[in-house]
Amino acid sequence: MIDTIKIYCEIDKDTYLSIYNTSIIKTSYNKSSGEVFYEIINDHLKGSYDSRLSVRVGCGCKYNFVNLGYYIEIEGSYHKIIYGYNSHNGYCDLDFIAQNLIQMVELSYNIKLPILSEWFLQRCDLAICYDLDNQNNVKSYINSLSRCQYPRRNAKFYYDESLYLSGTTTTLKIYNKLLEFKKHDIKKFTIGQFDLENYLKTIQGFIRFECEIKKKKLKDMFDNKKHIKIIEVNYDILKKVWCDEFMKLLKFIKNDLEIVRGREAVKKRLNDIYKPSKANLLYNFYCAIQLNGLIDTKENMTNPTYYRNIKALKEAKIDFSQSYKVEEKEVFYFNPFEFKEVA
Repeated sequence: MIDTIKIYCEIDKDTYLSIYNTSIIKTSYNKSSGEVFYEIINDHLKGSYDSRLSVRVGCGCKYNFVNLGYYIEIEGSYHKIIYGYNSHNGYCDLDFIAQNLIQMVELSYNIKLPILSEWFLQRCDLAICYDLDNQNNVKSYINSLSRCQYPRRNAKFYYDESLYLSGTTTTLKIYNKLLEFKKHDIKKFTIGQFDLENYLKTIQGFIRFECEIKKKKLKDMFDNKKHIKIIEVNYDILKKVWCDEFMKLLKFIKNDLEIVRGREAVKKRLNDIYKPSKANLLYNFYCAIQLNGLIDTKENMTNPTYYRNIKALKEAKIDFSQSYKVEEKEVFYFNPFEFKEVA
C-alpha cells in the first residue's frame, strides 16, 4: 500500500495568501536591521482520527517556479486520515490518493488548486504488512536482523521493535506493527467508534516493511528530471524500488534455486554446487558470518576474498542475512518475497 506522500505544485498569489492568512507562520529575522532570514508557513488539517495533513506554502524559487511565483506542498497519509491506521486495507493508486488530498485542502481553505496533471511528487512511502501469526514470531524475526548492514547507511536496531536504515535516496524500516501502534497511535483512539480491542488483536502478528522513496531516488528513476509528475508514477514503479531495496538489505537474489538457511542445509547446498575444497572454504566463511557477523568477518580477510565469497554464497542462494548467534536454536524464518501481504 501507498502510505505517506508529499506532493507540490505552483500556485498564484491569491491562493498563496488564502492559505498564508490562516496558517502558522514562523519567522527568523535580525532584530537590529529587521532583515528577514526566512519564513515557514505551515498548517495542519486534522482528520477523523487526529491524523494530520500538512499544508505548506512559500516562494516559488524553492522549486524554480517563475510563472506564478509561489508553491504549495501537501504531505500526509490519506489512508491514516480516513481509517486511523496504516497496517492494511490500503490504497495502491497514487493518482487517487493525491487527488483526494488535494480536494481536502480545497474544501478546508475554500480555494481551487491546479488539476492533478500539474502536481509533482516529492516523496512516497510504500509499505507492506505481513501476518506472522503472533508476537513471538515477529520479535524473533526482527531480533534475527540485528546485524543487518546496508552500504553507506547508519543502521539503528531496537530489540523486539525495529530495524531502521536512513539514506539520501531511500529510508528502510522493518518494525513490529503492534508495538509501533501502541507507542505512537493508540492514544488517538480513546474516544470514538473505532473498535480498538479488535484492531489490536488483528495486528498482533503484523510486521511492516516500509520504504520511503525520496526525491533523489525519483530523479534517478526518471533520468534526473527536475520535477516528476504524479501522473508519471504508478504502483509498479514504486513496488520495484521497494523490492530492490529490501533485496539488497536482506541479501536475497532472484534465481531458480530455493533459498536455504541453517548449517546443515547450507553445507549440503555448497557441496552440491561446488567442488569439495571450495565448498568447505565457503561453509567456514558462512559459519564465521553467523558467529561473528559480516563486519568482523570482513575485517579478518582481504576485500577481494570477502567479496568473492559473498558472491559465491549469493549465487548458491544462501541466506546469510540473519546473523544470529550459533547457540540460538530457534529463529523464526520469514522471507517477504515468499509471503503474501495482508489484504
